[in-house]
Amino acid sequence: MFRRPFISIPLVLSAVSVMAMTFVTPSAFAGDLTDAFDKKHKECLERIAEDSDLAFEEAMIWRSEGGGRRAKHCEAMALFALGHEDEAANRLDELAKASDGGTPAMRADFYAEAANFWLVANDPNKAYASASAGLKLKENHTDLRIARARAYSLEERYDYAETDLTSALVFDPESAAALRYRADSRMQQDKLKGALEDIEASLEINPDSVETAVLRGRIREAIRKQEVSETKPKAD
Repeated sequence: MFRRPFISIPLVLSAVSVMAMTFVTPSAFAGDLTDAFDKKHKECLERIAEDSDLAFEEAMIWRSEGGGRRAKHCEAMALFALGHEDEAANRLDELAKASDGGTPAMRADFYAEAANFWLVANDPNKAYASASAGLKLKENHTDLRIARARAYSLEERYDYAETDLTSALVFDPESAAALRYRADSRMQQDKLKGALEDIEASLEINPDSVETAVLRGRIREAIRKQEVSETKPKAD
């Protein structure tokens, strides 16, 4: 897991700050509280990189103390880091549907994370369900369309995958990931010319991607074999 710098700053409301509440407007206090929750959420996610078990325990405590969706989200992410992909995905699905799940955009993001975790858990049906639910909230969510396309691919429904990835690229033409996955889906359908165009475009956007470079090699090899097959003399 990518390791980010961790800053440990306890979230404590002192007696002075409690007294100060009477001197601020409700909206100002709500803003301060949101900032404090956002900060604690960030710290919780950062702690996962250092100690996933501790992060999970602290997230559970925070949730019991009223941490809301941020605590639930950190709890799910810690579970994923601990190798419980299916449970993490299930909790993110539930969070996206919960009354405290946030705005439609937030819920769509939770569904996107759930879909990707279901893919890691090798459950394309649930990945499809999560991605589809999220797209009802935000149809131009690129990650959701990519996740659903990957679910289709796991079911070998490469034409459906290509359609979703084409839609993703309408909303985000510079998505290297969408181009890479569409290249793969096209290769699986023997659309090798289009696959090569996609993979070259993906590498132009993200030239450091080893995964994309490997896929380009596979596509070139498929083209080579196709050309050999076409030039091989036919038996009388």
